Amino acid sequence: MYNLELGHTTVIGRTQEGKTYTINKILKNENNGVIFFNTQLEDLKGYIKADKMTPFSQILNLLKKGQKINYFPDSRMEIQSQEIKFLIEKLFEYGKFDRNNFVYFVVDEVHLFKEKALSAVERISTGGMRFGIRGVFLSQRPANISNTLMTQSNNMIIFFCNMESQYFKSYSIPIEDILSLIKFNGKYSFCTYDFKKIKDYKAI
Repeated sequence: MYNLELGHTTVIGRTQEGKTYTINKILKNENNGVIFFNTQLEDLKGYIKADKMTPFSQILNLLKKGQKINYFPDSRMEIQSQEIKFLIEKLFEYGKFDRNNFVYFVVDEVHLFKEKALSAVERISTGGMRFGIRGVFLSQRPANISNTLMTQSNNMIIFFCNMESQYFKSYSIPIEDILSLIKFNGKYSFCTYDFKKIKDYKAI
């Protein structure tokens, strides 16, 4: 089973290629708390459901116990943006996590967030490690991901996706080699890349 490496992680892949399933299976094996900001409103087995009606104190208490939270935001994008900004600001203010006792903040379809919501997510990538917050950023639209999120990620997890080769090459990601390995290993397989070497994995 693959374990997330130290630092932040960006996960890229076309829809229905296994991003959400794989990431949450990996995270379920972690002892640390997880809050998954679930824009797709998917049911995640083994996760505790929460939404804007859940008191933040309850969310924080669950995270400190190492629980996994499936956060269902409002269906309206403008409300989602307010919710994600609120959660991130509260984690920084009251979380009191650190590098040894950290939590994962997972954002699905991260490319959807703009302006103040995006700034809050970017705060995780630039300052989260010091506060014990590790970001995991998922997207099916890699070319629309914030440059800050990309450059601050230590790890890439790549599923089959539209090549957009010039985009990947601008970050020195050997996308042709990665896609060849994914094609060889079959559906739902993926590769990890830490900007040094590629590792390939069959479907989890």
